[in-house]
Amino acid sequence: MSTPSRSGAGRAPRLFLNGKFYAGATNGVHRVADRLLRELDRLAVAGAEPAGWDMRLLLPVRANWAPDFAAIVPVPQRGGHTQRWEQAVLPFAARSGVLASFANLAPSLHARKLTMVHDAQFRLSPDSYPAKLRWGYRALVPRGARSSRIVVTVSDYARDSLATFGIADAATTRVIHNGADHILEMPADDGVLGRHGLRPGGYAVLFGSTARYKNAAVAFAAFARPELAGLTLVVIGPSRSALAAASLVPPPGTVFVGPVDDAGLRALYQHAHCLVYPSRTEGFGLPPVEAMLCGCPVVAAPAGAIPEICHDAVLYAGLDDAGEWARAVRALDVPESRAAKIAAGLERARSFSWATAGIRLAEMLGELLAR
Repeated sequence: MSTPSRSGAGRAPRLFLNGKFYAGATNGVHRVADRLLRELDRLAVAGAEPAGWDMRLLLPVRANWAPDFAAIVPVPQRGGHTQRWEQAVLPFAARSGVLASFANLAPSLHARKLTMVHDAQFRLSPDSYPAKLRWGYRALVPRGARSSRIVVTVSDYARDSLATFGIADAATTRVIHNGADHILEMPADDGVLGRHGLRPGGYAVLFGSTARYKNAAVAFAAFARPELAGLTLVVIGPSRSALAAASLVPPPGTVFVGPVDDAGLRALYQHAHCLVYPSRTEGFGLPPVEAMLCGCPVVAAPAGAIPEICHDAVLYAGLDDAGEWARAVRALDVPESRAAKIAAGLERARSFSWATAGIRLAEMLGELLAR
């Protein structure tokens, strides 16, 4: 492991990385943050620009899932898993350099910083969030973003949404698309099909969620229709009872596979008839890109960033039209149509890589460190 430079004049540019998220669950935002840090570390090892930086990861002392980096040096922080630490202690711990935060929140008291705000969902669909989280985000996210030299988000749609709600100025907000090639790093675990009695090509995949903007209800209504009677709906994530508690009623015969790792997810994508993705708003929409990269056709709602990210590589269906969803899913029965969407999806998805995201991030951080 490298040792941080501590010389005075001529010392290496110092970059502090906010590692508070490593003490939390591995949700989508946290996985993106982790991948970006891994890319900075990889670039430094390869001798690219970050190799000349003094990179310090301010990491909670408590149990965390941070990897062992080669060029990024961990600096343990007592209380580093708390909001109080992030807002009141972090700005002083990082006062001698540039601060980068990648999980939506950043301290307003630190001026030389880059902050990643993934989307404006807490304003676009506030009833999808618990009240405490919703109001906490409304209070803290804009403060951290407006006081940042650079704000990073994941799509033009997300940038426009942040500007619309006054969360971040469009002039200081830049876009780094997520990568999706992590889904190809692990061999597919085809055993997931056997464990759940799934037949290749005989099921469609849905990421289950009780959040209203995820719009699972239209997918459930579509798969309750007779046109889709021969196709099993596979729900990743919550159980039937968890969905029922949110007044969501999956059709009979729905299979619940629970949470799956990337190896299982890759297998589910590769053998599925399609992925159905009915979200009303998405800042990026990673699952459709993952699916396309695995050769899985996608039926999606033309909402949020999905048209920007997926272009015409997917089939679109109206937000609340269950019949249209059923027809779109059945359209993929036609071999020529299916092959065309798979080919278009692969071409589009290959443009989203973590290596590209890491290079763009390093360029932005280099600007701040050079000032």
